[in-house]
Amino acid sequence: MGDLISIIIPVYNVRNYIEKCLYSVINQTYSNIEIIIVDDGSTDGSSEVCDEIASKDNRIKVIHKENGGLSDARNKGIENANGEYILFLDSDDWVKKSWCERMYELLKENDADISVCNYYKVISEEEILENDEIKIKHMDNIEALNNIYTEDNVQYILAWNKLYKKSLFKELRYPFGKVHEDEFLTPEILYLSEKVVVTNEKLMYYRQTPGSIMNREFNIKRLDYIEALEKRTEFFREKKLKELESKNLKLTIQHILNFVIKIEDSNIWNKGDIVRKLYKRIDLANPKELDIKTLIKLITLKVSKKIYKNLFY
Repeated sequence: MGDLISIIIPVYNVRNYIEKCLYSVINQTYSNIEIIIVDDGSTDGSSEVCDEIASKDNRIKVIHKENGGLSDARNKGIENANGEYILFLDSDDWVKKSWCERMYELLKENDADISVCNYYKVISEEEILENDEIKIKHMDNIEALNNIYTEDNVQYILAWNKLYKKSLFKELRYPFGKVHEDEFLTPEILYLSEKVVVTNEKLMYYRQTPGSIMNREFNIKRLDYIEALEKRTEFFREKKLKELESKNLKLTIQHILNFVIKIEDSNIWNKGDIVRKLYKRIDLANPKELDIKTLIKLITLKVSKKIYKNLFY
C-alpha cells in the first residue's frame, strides 16, 4: 500500500453532477485515499447527496460550512488533510479510474514534488478514449514557471490537475474571495518545487458548463486576474527572477489591454472610471521596460479601439 493521498473536493450547488464526480473518485484503482468533501453552503440538495454517499464509504469525510467561495473551501480541505500528498478536484468534473494511481506513480518514480497531467474538455457525459503516445517531461521549478508563458500555459497554472506534496502548502493558502485563485498561488507552489514531472496523458474530464465563472458574460470580478499577475510580478522581482518578471510584465499589460476592450464593449455603468484605472496600472508597471511590440499595442489602443481590434484582438 502506498502513501495516503488526500483528495479535496469543494462542493457548491452541483446537484446534477456531484454523484458522477464522487463515484469516479471512490472507484479509483489506488485505494489508499481520503476524500475530503467541503460543502461550501450548498442550497440545492448537494449537501444531502454528499452525506448519503459518505455513509457508504469510510474514506469520505464531509465538512459543511458557510459559503466562502472556492478558495476558502480548498483551504478548509488543506487544513483537514491527513495525507502525505494532495489532489484537488472540482465537483462538476470527473476522472479516470487510473487518475490517482498514475499521478502517484509519476511523482514517486521521478522523485518529484508535483506531478501534472492533461485533461479532456467535455460538454456531455461521454467518456473519451484516446491512444496518443504518452510523453513525460521533467523540469525544475524555473523551467516549470517558464512554461506558464507558453502555449501549454493552462496545464501548468491550474490547481486541479496536479498531485502535490502536502508540505508545499505549509505556509501557503489560496486567496480568500478571489476568482482566478490558481493564478495567485500556483506560481509560488511551483517555485517551491525542486522537481516537476508533466505528462500529456489525459486523466481528467473538465466539464464546460454555461454557468461557470469563466463562461459567463464579463464581470468586474474577472479583474482579479490582473491583481494576480501584478502580485506575480512582485514575487518574481523579490526572488530576482528577471526573465520571468519581464515575461509576466508583458503578459500583464497585454491582458490589461484586452480587459479594456471587454469593459468598453460591456454594459458596466462606470466603465469609463474602470478603464482609466486600468491604464493607470499600466503606468505603474513602468512600460519603458517593455518591448516595442507591446508599446505599439498600448499606443494603438489609446488612439483607436477599432484599429487595435483589427490588428491585435
